Amino acid sequence: MMEIARGDAIFWATSCVSTVFILLMLLRQRTKWVLERCGLPTVFWRPRFMSYRPFEEDQKLASTTITRILPRMQRLKGPYGMYGTVYGISTPVVHVAHPIPAKAILNGVMQVASESSSPRRRNSLPVTHLTGASKAPAYNHFKNFCGDGVFTADGDDWKAKRAAVMHNLIKGTELSQRLEQEANHAANVFIDQIHALQKSTQNCHEDDSSVLVSNIVPQLQRATVGLIYRYITHDDPDWEPPRAVRFSDAYKSSDGEEADTESLSVASSSVDEESDRIENESLLVSYLKSIVRIRMIILAQSRSIWFVLPRWCYRYFSSLYRDEEITLGPIREFARRACDKAKPQSPLHRLSNCEGPYREKSPTPSSLSRKDVINKNLLDEAITLLFAGQDTSAATLSWTLHLLSLHPEIQEKLALEVQGVLIEHTRVQSFNDNHPPLFTKKMISKMPYLDAVIKESMRLYPVAPFVVRRLMETIEIPLYKENSRVSIPSGSVACIWIYGLHRNPKFWHRPDDFVPERWLNAELKDLGQTNGAYMPFASGPRNCLGQSLAHVILRTLLSKLLYMYEFIEPKLMLSGDNAHELRKDMQAGFTVLPTGGVELLVKPRDVKVKSS
Repeated sequence: MMEIARGDAIFWATSCVSTVFILLMLLRQRTKWVLERCGLPTVFWRPRFMSYRPFEEDQKLASTTITRILPRMQRLKGPYGMYGTVYGISTPVVHVAHPIPAKAILNGVMQVASESSSPRRRNSLPVTHLTGASKAPAYNHFKNFCGDGVFTADGDDWKAKRAAVMHNLIKGTELSQRLEQEANHAANVFIDQIHALQKSTQNCHEDDSSVLVSNIVPQLQRATVGLIYRYITHDDPDWEPPRAVRFSDAYKSSDGEEADTESLSVASSSVDEESDRIENESLLVSYLKSIVRIRMIILAQSRSIWFVLPRWCYRYFSSLYRDEEITLGPIREFARRACDKAKPQSPLHRLSNCEGPYREKSPTPSSLSRKDVINKNLLDEAITLLFAGQDTSAATLSWTLHLLSLHPEIQEKLALEVQGVLIEHTRVQSFNDNHPPLFTKKMISKMPYLDAVIKESMRLYPVAPFVVRRLMETIEIPLYKENSRVSIPSGSVACIWIYGLHRNPKFWHRPDDFVPERWLNAELKDLGQTNGAYMPFASGPRNCLGQSLAHVILRTLLSKLLYMYEFIEPKLMLSGDNAHELRKDMQAGFTVLPTGGVELLVKPRDVKVKSS
């Protein structure tokens, strides 16, 4: 009897599992049918990971995650190249790399036929209709990282936060001048790092003035994170050694006698400052390492089985979650330090005191000190601002210097433009390595080739290779050639492949080549420049709110670095003209860096601005 009962239990358990499995397959098939009924060729998605170890070869997300989108679109031949994916159990995902559907989704505007027009004229008399798009649940896997900041928030909460951040972080003449100063300071930080390498290395090139940097990305990250930290806090993070009397010399006077009490006080102060500097330096190093790692962990989570399961499953059973929490420790502490140190009138301090979500609702006497209590919304926003300001700038500069090192003729042409503008706008015409020139917004506005180089770099390597939106209602996009429409159903998740838009051969001549002249020469101008196929900062109401800051930061830093240095690809010197083969692969993450970093020979430029 017991054996019969056990057999019945196994039978019923097997039947239940089989029934659930069949129901899940039917749900997936139904979603596929819905997408195909809309005219979208559809494939099934399969999870990539159960766990994730980002620095092991078999666990890395290959760049093909990004690069294979266009070839698949060409193979499936959907309308506007779009195709569908059944994600997880039954989530419809639509992949887009064409400006017409991309703008309709991101801008939230659709043209539909007027109900009052006749059937014959209905397709020719469109009216504007506002559609809704949400980041949830597609961006929910970011919330452990940056909480409910402006990057992930939705609805009225997002509107309030975006307005507050725009007002306190970006708008105002004083902030504009501050950004200009901090961008120049960041370039000087990079220059100081190169000087330190020149002094420490024993393998300097030729005349000992050049230095081989095995990976220039950390130097750029260090410069840009200092920039955004100082900009939002007005605080000097003190990551560099203090310019003070050395501790070993502080206990003796000039004649060798013991120093007086005041000298000892200075020495004690120096010890405290050095201790703080070491602590800050350690936190900075941990933060930068964690930032590199979290980019990959978050993307891996979205491609793992855990993303389709309830959140509590991920928290309790996934080793990936434990890795994420460890990685987030220095990131949260770094943001908390920024909130604590923010000085009056700094953007972060103003944000914490403005009416809205960043202000403590009912402060108690014990919470009046911002060091005691930090509003969660403010902490989330600090994490977002520090990451966005540092990662995107460092990544874009890394790719740009890499491309310029592979095309020395373009680099030389740009350096000559920088020097020419410097001569035109600077009265004092003598500079040296210890006193590099100050580059202003007015000066960089007179450098069209600089603008073209950065645009072309961001076209080839947009820092955010894709963005995701969830459609709140069905969007119908006209197919003008066929006088019909293609529908993207409500509830679908639209993945806009910015990388694919920027390299779509329908809109770009020589789409994979580095051709800055396409932005200046009317004969080389591409359709993609005017039809919306270029959007490195996305588009619509949820575009990158820091793009005006990035415009100044990138151009100021690049112009100053190219004035000071020549950046040489060592392998190009040995192998000749094979620049395209020497291109670095992309390290897949929700932002992209060059895989393995960028090795460059950094050489001071011989041509300097001379005294008039």
